[in-house]
Amino acid sequence: MLSRILLTGGSGFVGSRLAQLLFRSGTEVMNVGRRPCPIEGVDNRIVAALSRESIIDAIGRGTKFDALIHLAAAGVSPSSRDRQDLIGVNAALAPEIITLAADLACRAVVMVGSSAEYRAPREHVPMVEDAPLEAQKLYGATKAAGGILALASGSAISLPVAVVRLFNVFGPGEAAHRLLPSLATSLRASQPVQLSAGTQIRDFVYVDDACAGLIAAAESLSEQRMASGAYNLATGDGHSVAQFARMVAAAMEADEGLLHFGALPLRPDDLPYVVGNPARLKEACGWYPVTTLIDGIRRTLDELERTS
Repeated sequence: MLSRILLTGGSGFVGSRLAQLLFRSGTEVMNVGRRPCPIEGVDNRIVAALSRESIIDAIGRGTKFDALIHLAAAGVSPSSRDRQDLIGVNAALAPEIITLAADLACRAVVMVGSSAEYRAPREHVPMVEDAPLEAQKLYGATKAAGGILALASGSAISLPVAVVRLFNVFGPGEAAHRLLPSLATSLRASQPVQLSAGTQIRDFVYVDDACAGLIAAAESLSEQRMASGAYNLATGDGHSVAQFARMVAAAMEADEGLLHFGALPLRPDDLPYVVGNPARLKEACGWYPVTTLIDGIRRTLDELERTS
């Protein structure tokens, strides 16, 4: 049981949901970042910039935590591609986070990574953790570099570190421009939805399952039941974007004819297949996804309806 957790990036989609689930389970949660976590009960410490020194100053020296979960990242939005920001936050900050965790007496660090760290696969088979990493696209390459630096830094000071690579997480709290909320908004208003051909295959993970996986990794790592290393947080099942959109329309009982596939071009960097093999994470900490894709869509739509 983790009694006290430090988060970075608790203001974001996954971070705020994770903070909510941790707090509800009785875990004390502190979030440090440039923006506050919106979850009531979370202790927010705002810093102008993420660095070891600024975080220590905001938290106070001598403060201790069971584990640190690092979600803060640059470039999550495809339109955000500032080179210095990507390198500074995604890569250079990573070893500082490990040193910070040691300063705070953490027993474990979970670095939240991304499926974008993988190079495009040659075959349509779920990616494993030792698949080739991205070396051309700056977001994926800097995330991969940060993970490598974090693992090496943890090894150097004997601090357990897991790099947990999230695949396509969806659910309540996503930004309005993302696939499910944008579909829901247009379909609810009976407006046509301009989409690409939708042939891209993705591994869709419901956000509560993703958060449960991060918590399980932190617990297992801190109790030395899980080895340091990289792990995929994925379902292992691929669905096309078109399938996902049709499932949303069906769940809303909306006219599927409003989905205009092929009206938009595919993005040049949009990979045709991104599915992960979750076997290593399941073996290490017992985590596996429990929410089916359609159930996750329905739960998200229900929560969007309640909060709209």
